[in-house]
Amino acid sequence: MNFGMKIYIFLPFTSMESNTNRVWHRLAPDSGRNAMPRRIIRAGQQAANVLLLLLTLLATVSLVAEYGFTLTEQWSAYAYTATTVVLFGFLLYLLFRLVFAEDRLHHIRTHRVEGAIGALVLLHLLFPDITAYLVRAVDPAVDPQFLTRVYIVVTQIIVILALIPPAVRYSARAMGTSIQPSSLIAISFLALILVGTSILLLPRATTEHAITLVDALFTAASAVCVTGLTVVDTATTFTRTGHAILLLLIQVGGLGIMTLTTFFAFMVGSRGSLKQYSTLQSLLGEESIGRIRAVIMRIGITTLLIEAAGAIAIWFSLDDMAFASSRDRLFFAAFHSVSAFCNAGFALTSEGLAAAPLRTNTAFLSTIMVLIVLGGIGFPVLMNLSRLLPSRKIRPQGRRLSLHTILVLIATGVLIVLGTAGFFLLERNRWLAGLPVGEQLFAALFHAISARTAGFNTLPIQGLGPASLLLLVLLMWIGASPGSTGGGIKTTSVVVALLAIRSIVTGRSSIEAFRNRIPDRALFQAFSTITLSIGVIGLALFALLLTEVLPFQFLLFEVVSAFGTVGLSADVTPSLSTAGKLVIVLVIFIGRVGVLSFLLALTGKRDEQRYEYTEEPVHIT
Repeated sequence: MNFGMKIYIFLPFTSMESNTNRVWHRLAPDSGRNAMPRRIIRAGQQAANVLLLLLTLLATVSLVAEYGFTLTEQWSAYAYTATTVVLFGFLLYLLFRLVFAEDRLHHIRTHRVEGAIGALVLLHLLFPDITAYLVRAVDPAVDPQFLTRVYIVVTQIIVILALIPPAVRYSARAMGTSIQPSSLIAISFLALILVGTSILLLPRATTEHAITLVDALFTAASAVCVTGLTVVDTATTFTRTGHAILLLLIQVGGLGIMTLTTFFAFMVGSRGSLKQYSTLQSLLGEESIGRIRAVIMRIGITTLLIEAAGAIAIWFSLDDMAFASSRDRLFFAAFHSVSAFCNAGFALTSEGLAAAPLRTNTAFLSTIMVLIVLGGIGFPVLMNLSRLLPSRKIRPQGRRLSLHTILVLIATGVLIVLGTAGFFLLERNRWLAGLPVGEQLFAALFHAISARTAGFNTLPIQGLGPASLLLLVLLMWIGASPGSTGGGIKTTSVVVALLAIRSIVTGRSSIEAFRNRIPDRALFQAFSTITLSIGVIGLALFALLLTEVLPFQFLLFEVVSAFGTVGLSADVTPSLSTAGKLVIVLVIFIGRVGVLSFLLALTGKRDEQRYEYTEEPVHIT
């Protein structure tokens, strides 16, 4: 962490920009300081914030009306006018920010992304035909309606970027209170679920048959918590607008709303408070609070690159599928790339990946598996692996695998191998019978990887044998790794528990792995997570046994799938009662937030223990 960062993160967030500029002035006193009186500068900055809030309200109303409802020609004209006002207002906001900045040169340097966005908006408003020219250069046969859609999409991006600063400021105010990081994480997911539920209830999000409030809540929770369990047919119930909403919910929920808002805030030059860094440290599992900003930026860029590469690979693997247009094919590729990397399990076909063109598409399924694994090993592992790449900024001693990375990679490999072998042996004479050995192994590999957290399947789950169901239940219960988009008790919990058992059997006084000692706190967290997960699954299963008339093994499968945010289903989720759906929603939420974090959020503020009692033995065996 550099000197400027050390000074900055301990300054109050409410006067963030002025404090940052004071530090800048100390380092560069002749860097373009504003000659206006401080009273006028503060008044101008407050006016800019008020303007942005008004634009945010207008943009929100306009977007909801444009995409959520079928408008008449007159109201469409009103929405178009509102969009134009928002764009001009956004440029005025950027001008206010520049004019009333305490250091204009520093403001320009640290807000380059905002400047680039403003330039694109200005170019589009002054020369609207440029958009049509660029689009026709790519596709000469494009129709005027598509040009209108392009304009709306551009407007959408600008509005979203305009929404981020007030969202970050609001979250920063919340972080300045006594709310614990675990509570704030839970609240952010809950708020996103409620917003997603409201959006999915909009008329244009669904086909002619609107969904109920409970089904919208279930779908939103499943998307935000990247689970994939559905109570309605995703392909036929939702329109393209609804599918786009699901895609957005999956992306935001997979990475976490706080992670994304902070990433975009950094992109446009904003900063965070110490409380904000502390919360993100808890969410990402990062040891050093000083590296949070760098980690957030790497997570955002890495995610975009992996998902873009996955979408391109999927695009080229879909030659056997017929699409109405190239835009439909592109959306299909992007949707499944995001769904796979975020381990969400949502698909745009009624049969999921068991659809005839997909279940035999080796290139498509291989891409999906790679994305699942990359999303499931966790961002700490991805960041650690990226440090192995040649770079002048990283010292040679920094290019090594951490103990966490080693344990995660070993656990992931072992689970994939054992899961593949187990599924192959259990189903080779059942659903896999009649297939060549290579295809049998490939199908077993796919389900072993997908069952960990993704929830895609190419075989009907309800037709699997009891032993295969139990194997999938164990894989779903373990889940992905810490700091990932997946759920479950996490691979490291199982590894630490097994290492603790080894230490007890061999008579060691500490838990060791690869010449490193694992802290006792990790052991407490591992066994607490395992115990609490069994309790949550048991209580949810008991509740479903009271409300549903379904086989025990299928209900157990659904509960574990919900807790692990996996999404595999024995096709009983749509038939659940309203009470049963709400039970599954609660389990999904607990599984995504984390059972320990959920418990900490309920208990409130913790008091550090400043004393120790005398030790007295308790007999265990």
